[in-house]
Amino acid sequence: MSIADLRREYSLTGLRKADLAADPLQQFRHWFDQALAAGTNEPNAMVLATADAAGKPSTRVVLLKGFDERGFVFFTNYESRKARELAVNRHAALNFFWVELERQVCVTGSVTQVPREEAEAYFKTRPRGSRLGAWA
Repeated sequence: MSIADLRREYSLTGLRKADLAADPLQQFRHWFDQALAAGTNEPNAMVLATADAAGKPSTRVVLLKGFDERGFVFFTNYESRKARELAVNRHAALNFFWVELERQVCVTGSVTQVPREEAEAYFKTRPRGSRLGAWA
């Protein structure tokens, strides 16, 4: 079988504008709760797309750590490639893909740092080995 022949029909649900919440965060919460209820493996996993100053894009999977009226929260080492790219180009995109629900959610916008105290509080919650790996 060729790769071009790999195709799955997605037919669980449709998407009608009339069924959507007026507030995008409320809608995301509803869909995120559905992903949790469906037993989705790592429903908080999302692809983060960034670009450097020249516009060269890069993507990687990161974990959503929260969302509220400020937006979607993830953490990264300030010296990482994604942090360096975001320092020169604040525009980014997120993509959640929940195959069990046959749904993906795309988010675009500008990224800002959370307050340092919030980042440090999160860092302290990480397992010791994870903290050591980040320092290395």
